[in-house]
Amino acid sequence: MKSYFVSPVAYILLFSCSLINGASFVFWLNYLSINNIKEFTLLQACMNAFFFWFLLLVQVPVLTMRSFAEEYKLGTIEMILTAPVREWELVLSKFLGSVCFFSVLWMPMALYLAVLRIVYGHSLGMSAGMIVLPFLMLLLIGMFFISIGLFVSSLTKNQIIAAILSFALIFLIFSLSFLIYLGIGGQTREMISYLSFLDQMDTFSRGIFDSRPVVLLGSATFFFLFLTEKILEWRRLRE
Repeated sequence: MKSYFVSPVAYILLFSCSLINGASFVFWLNYLSINNIKEFTLLQACMNAFFFWFLLLVQVPVLTMRSFAEEYKLGTIEMILTAPVREWELVLSKFLGSVCFFSVLWMPMALYLAVLRIVYGHSLGMSAGMIVLPFLMLLLIGMFFISIGLFVSSLTKNQIIAAILSFALIFLIFSLSFLIYLGIGGQTREMISYLSFLDQMDTFSRGIFDSRPVVLLGSATFFFLFLTEKILEWRRLRE
């Protein structure tokens, strides 16, 4: 966690995330207020907007690109792998550090809502579930993307290559969400809807809890962390 704050990347991410989220929040607040729209809430609008997903897709590869690639480049990975530390402990520590910093990046959005509720003195048309569940889904998606970023970073010494490959893989998986708009019906449509991040976020932002995305994202996160551990085990044996 500390290593992020000794790098300018952390402050660039903090600035860009706060700027984009702040601008999006103000835009949707004004739009919903002026047009008196009540079909969806402010948080639904913010977390289903283009800039929300764009920021999420871009920030995670930048956040994770240094995780193992920098260790390879500096040669410190050999020292770590020969220390009395198990591979899963190393992977888990990198993962939890990234998840904590990821949470810090998105914390201002929760603060915006808290300040707004205090200023207006009412619920803003949102129940507790409609506030908590979207952030839960955001955390689950972030954990999944971070596990992909760590896996890719463990494959290369170059941070830029790690960032590009991570973005490509994350974007490819995210693109499955758009297949539902191709007019596909039946069980195929239902399966795509089950894999769609857009549908999952929309469901959770309405205050509806669905255990299926939790199981899916949790299992996928574990899978990529498991692959990362196996890559490190292979490197230890090779050394």
